[in-house]
Amino acid sequence: MIVYNGYSAECTNLKELLRAVKRLPNTIKSLEVQSELVHFNPSIQKLNWSKDLYKQVKQIIEQAMDQEEYFGKVDKFYLLSYYGKGGENDPFYIKLSSEKSRGYAEMMSAGHYGKLD
Repeated sequence: MIVYNGYSAECTNLKELLRAVKRLPNTIKSLEVQSELVHFNPSIQKLNWSKDLYKQVKQIIEQAMDQEEYFGKVDKFYLLSYYGKGGENDPFYIKLSSEKSRGYAEMMSAGHYGKLD
């Protein structure tokens, strides 16, 4: 299932996310892709628009999905604008999420692993 809001999208599988990436106009400022499944301060790769954008995104996400052994199966893929709905000139980012990584993030924010500051 894919839900669009302008150029932003919430997807349940990689194929849908890649379809949403293909919809992005070539005027976007940049696209940051989460390259690991941790919720707290994940590694990010920043991409600029190019004809290989789709291929680069697919490669980065497939590498991140190799971490499913530790963080669970990715079940949510988000393509979001830093400015809300997502305009043609906005910077965008891709966020990955699994049930296990969301649970870890909730426990971190609740202080189960100590103070965050």
